[in-house]
Order: sequence, then structure tokens, then C-alpha cells
Amino acid sequence: MIRYHVKRNGKSRNTLRYLGVFLFVFGGFLLYLFFSGMAAKHIIGAIFGALIAFYGIYLFIHTFEEDKYDIDYEFGDTELTIKHHRGETVYTYDQIDDVSLIVPENELLYSLILIKAGRKKYLIPFSYKKEACDAIYSHLMARVTVKDLEAEIAAEADAAADDSRDTKN
Repeated sequence: MIRYHVKRNGKSRNTLRYLGVFLFVFGGFLLYLFFSGMAAKHIIGAIFGALIAFYGIYLFIHTFEEDKYDIDYEFGDTELTIKHHRGETVYTYDQIDDVSLIVPENELLYSLILIKAGRKKYLIPFSYKKEACDAIYSHLMARVTVKDLEAEIAAEADAAADDSRDTKN
């Protein structure tokens, strides 16, 4: 079993929340100026204020997502366990749709692994940890690729069986 911990900065999360509240209040103030008649002829300012207010709401709401907190990944032999602040999520390797390795030009600085399981996406960053990234990626690919190969072989066998039925008729 391989364990990997991703630490998220709580100060960044709180800063985005404060920025979201500030943008919401500022956009609301611009809308207040428009609707109170002080800036009634400036419809572009009202639209701009509404967009700023909605973006503030967006920032505030998305700081509560599970990937904004510390996450522990446990890569077992049969399943992937993701422990986050709301509990834990367990995926078997059959449920994982795609695993991608993202390597920048200077691969010594950082690498990323993107795991797609259903509608969820998990981006695992590795800063100055190339060896850990390679070990986890090879561990994942050994288990996820086997599932893909089995499905591909079964599909080819079904296609061959259909072809043999068609030639006999």
C-alpha cells in the first residue's frame, strides 16, 4: 500500500473566502448605485456589478469543496481510498476511468497525476517528488491498465464471435 498526503494551505482558502465576500459586496454596491438612480444611465456598470457579485459568490462557494482541504490518498492492491474532511471515498480500480501523468518541461520541479473516476477528478500534485510520482503512477497503471486490457480482449472476443456467426449464416 502506498500512502500520499496532499497538504492544502488554509490561509489561501480563507483569503479566497474573504475575496469572494468582498467582491459580492462590491458588486452589490454597484447594483445599488444603478437601481437607486445615482448611476441610472450606466447600464454597463450594472452588468459589471452583477458579474462581479456572481463571481464573488462562485469564489466563496467553491472554497468549501473537498479538494480545497488536506487529502490523504491510499493506493492499495484492489482499491484507492481518498480521505478528505468530509469522510472518505473508496474506489475500486474498475471504477477509475482514466489516469494521466502531466509532466511540465522541467520535470524536476513538479509533476501531476490526474485521476478520473466517474464525474470526479482528482489532481495530485508532486512538488520536487518525482520518484514518488513515478511510483504511484506505475502502481496505478498496473492496476487500471489490466482492467482496460480485459475489457478490450472481451470486446474483441465478442466481435470475433459475431463475425463467425455471420459467416455461418
